[in-house]
Amino acid sequence: MHEAPGWYGKLGALGDFASRRLPHAQVQALDHWLASVMSISQSELGGAWLDHYLRAPLWRYAWAPGVVDNQWWFGVLMPSCDSVGRYFPLLLAQPRAQAPQDRLALNHLELWWRHLAEAALATLAERATLDEFEQALAEAPPWPTPASANPPLARSSRNRITGRPCEEQPLGPRTDLADWLGHRAAQALLQQLGGHSLWWPFELGRSTPPIRLLQGLPDGAEFGALLGHAD
Repeated sequence: MHEAPGWYGKLGALGDFASRRLPHAQVQALDHWLASVMSISQSELGGAWLDHYLRAPLWRYAWAPGVVDNQWWFGVLMPSCDSVGRYFPLLLAQPRAQAPQDRLALNHLELWWRHLAEAALATLAERATLDEFEQALAEAPPWPTPASANPPLARSSRNRITGRPCEEQPLGPRTDLADWLGHRAAQALLQQLGGHSLWWPFELGRSTPPIRLLQGLPDGAEFGALLGHAD
């Protein structure tokens, strides 16, 4: 049984900040970051801030190791407010030791993102309850990730004709050259993403929304740009 995603922020069914299934240190870090970028974006956008906030899209994200800790984090971020009308985002999050690396795993991750997006959006309904939200998260579909980031170890050898040193990389069962090259390319890309976060919105009518690649978490100006993306 997989664990439901954790969350932190504001829900319309509650009157204050709340969280579930996230480490206390993580909640503190998220609170500090979100409070800071909310304040900066409000100062920069001025009187237009609330309109931008209310019309901003819901964002998928992936945080590589080095952004908040040594794990990958996946989830969604949605503009929200509590039961007394105080505005603050709702962030859903789940850590993984590794990121998905093949088409099938990424397709499962996309289904998971969409399920979380629907669960988050449902909290904006007038009669939405915390129990309904928690039940929706418990029903999030599983998505596979590799148990290890390391491919089979290469063996040092020598070319039988020239005698020069070479490397032999064993292939797994039913693995061909295309699979091996794809795996190596994915590994190289994931290593380059260390310390970066990726953001892309859920937008109806757009099959290829833009992806934002940022160093670390969005700062105040970058968070304001996320809010202003709906324009």
